[in-house]
Amino acid sequence: MGNENSLKEDVLKSNDEFYDAFERLSIDMMDNVWKHDENVVCVHPGWELLVGWLAIRESWIMIFQNTEVIKFNITNIMVRIFDTGDIGVAVCQENIESSVKGQQDKIGVIATNIFERYENRMLLIHHKGSSISNYMPPNLFPSPFTNILINIYYCRNR
Repeated sequence: MGNENSLKEDVLKSNDEFYDAFERLSIDMMDNVWKHDENVVCVHPGWELLVGWLAIRESWIMIFQNTEVIKFNITNIMVRIFDTGDIGVAVCQENIESSVKGQQDKIGVIATNIFERYENRMLLIHHKGSSISNYMPPNLFPSPFTNILINIYYCRNR
């Protein structure tokens, strides 16, 4: 299977592919990140539980048709590996800027994404997003002091 760090990298890569598909509003790319199974689960913020790939796929089509632009800044990501590397969980904060039917919005969502190894790939089997009340977007423009800290951390951990 590999060591835990490489397994976490696999989950992070699959998680990135999910958000890339979402940002590009691409159903073809979304098809590639989800497991096509009747037991996969998705809960969009404010939506009812969706079960099965066909229902989930239809929800993505509807979201993509009604969204002009969406951008994600993923923060606070945590990854855990379970079941000897066959299950990976990514929990993160989605900092979202979107334009839906001409309305600009900035929202925060806490997401749980669960991946299952299938044919040497980590495929999404569960996505749940919960809106953050009283959301304040993170400071996306780090101060010079933050850059210094990042450089010190990077140099020490090379």
